[in-house]
Amino acid sequence: MPAPASSVLARPSIADEPVLVEALFHATRAFRHRLRPELEREGLTAPMFWTLHQLVVDGPRNVGQIAEACVVTPANVSSSVEQLKRSGLVDRQPGPRDRRVVVVSATARGRALHRTVWRRLGQVLVRSLVGVRPDDLEATARVLGRLAASGAEAVVLAPEAGA
Repeated sequence: MPAPASSVLARPSIADEPVLVEALFHATRAFRHRLRPELEREGLTAPMFWTLHQLVVDGPRNVGQIAEACVVTPANVSSSVEQLKRSGLVDRQPGPRDRRVVVVSATARGRALHRTVWRRLGQVLVRSLVGVRPDDLEATARVLGRLAASGAEAVVLAPEAGA
């Protein structure tokens, strides 16, 4: 069972690997809690948003590629794509090389909504970090970037301005 966040933060000994795992667990959970109201405000679920995010960042993809990028099953993504399609946030087209493959892409409306939610999420995150020293934030960004880079793919910290 994970330790309470207060005990993790009270003893930040990096010599003890479980402390790092606990800290990452609690930070991730806090991030998801802060994300939820922003998504609900737009009628999105977290799986819908992350599916849309992958399409905005990586461009058109098939369901399997989106699932791989999101580290979920294609069935999870299919449901999100269907909901996003009904909302007018994505389009589905036959693949250019194989018409049996369906390629999903973000619509202009989907990209605009993603930009809005991404910006608001950044604002929420910044407000939650008031009082944290800038050098601590820079170190955290470097560490998280390194952690992400050690994974299967490089991380995109923010979508391109014109996306």
